[in-house]
Amino acid sequence: MRIGPWLVLALTTFPSALDGQVAGTEAEDQTGWEFTGLPAVNYDSDEGFGYGAILSIYNYGAGGFSPYRFTLRPLIYFTTEGRRDLTVFFDGPKLLPGGWRLTAFAGLEKHIATPYYGIGNDTPFVPENAEGDNPYYYRFGREKVVLRGTLQRHIGDLPLRFLLGAQLSHFDIDPIPKGEGTTLLAEELDLWAGEIMPIEDPGGAQNTLRAGLIWDTRDRETGPRSGTWTSALMERADEVLGSAYTFTRWTLTDRRYFTLRDGLVLANRLVFQETTGDPPFYALSYVQSSFSAGEGLGGAGSLRGVLRNRYIGQGLFFWNAEVRWRFREVRFFGKPGHLAAIGFLDSGRVWAKGLELPGLFSDLHHGGGGGLRVGLGPNFVLAFDLARGSEAGTQTYIGLGYLF
Repeated sequence: MRIGPWLVLALTTFPSALDGQVAGTEAEDQTGWEFTGLPAVNYDSDEGFGYGAILSIYNYGAGGFSPYRFTLRPLIYFTTEGRRDLTVFFDGPKLLPGGWRLTAFAGLEKHIATPYYGIGNDTPFVPENAEGDNPYYYRFGREKVVLRGTLQRHIGDLPLRFLLGAQLSHFDIDPIPKGEGTTLLAEELDLWAGEIMPIEDPGGAQNTLRAGLIWDTRDRETGPRSGTWTSALMERADEVLGSAYTFTRWTLTDRRYFTLRDGLVLANRLVFQETTGDPPFYALSYVQSSFSAGEGLGGAGSLRGVLRNRYIGQGLFFWNAEVRWRFREVRFFGKPGHLAAIGFLDSGRVWAKGLELPGLFSDLHHGGGGGLRVGLGPNFVLAFDLARGSEAGTQTYIGLGYLF
């Protein structure tokens, strides 16, 4: 989730110590409640200046739970590039009996100018096309109402969980935002006429079921220092579920963490995704995850330094490598925290009609850079990144958390 303060001076935190919460090192047990909030006055190279507010509420229980008993994160967020988000995220790893973990998300996401550069790995981008009478040439309007829930549970004593989930969502698509000029999408809709994919009238319900397996040996969930976090997921949208389109999304994600020395960690993520059937074009930018949905290829959540959703297709691969140096333990308002510097290199590509393993490392797009992480307590982390790609120049991202 790429939201956060643009200026550190705009940061407002109000941690609360209730029911005997201990204020000490990060390793100490947390108990009771913790409230952390900030005004989301920020900047993102892909979405412009943003403003709003986010509140993170953590409950650690009477005896302390790791990473927490449950958390609730409401968000109100707007940007100058036309994003309007009202969302609530819930995660309860230790709330339900029987070892069940419940994760849920509900929201209204209205993006007046969502990027669209065409489908495939070599789509052209000519900045002059978006000048003059066609300011939204590489954009389209997308409004989404979504309710998503996921249950996870361990299998025996293994670090293995199975996942079951469902989503109800509805999309409204506007090929020409604000009715100004024309757009690449509007031109392609006229040319396609339903022959490439059935989108003469894009939008409608997209209801899905999900299932998967997760292998998780991380030493901790926020800023892990060692272990593996691998997930194999399948999502099905079907007319039987009331969906306007029928397709299946398969996603394999492998994340590994290695401690090089005290405070220095190498983190690596590989993502493979294949979408079969008849997905609408706007479904191709979503990257499935066991925790929260992402977007790509390009942008803060996949290929930093590359324009947001610059490349989309039914096949997708990307790789993120990060070196994380946690160089100082600090305290903010009596609250334990930390400072960490990171350097990263991202690479990836897409295929219009499906993943092709023989060409996995050919025609890759790259981005790289560095950043800073400011941890406030055991779970709340502010992120500041600068990245550069061959096409977009230097990109700025300010948000929350580690990328993976």
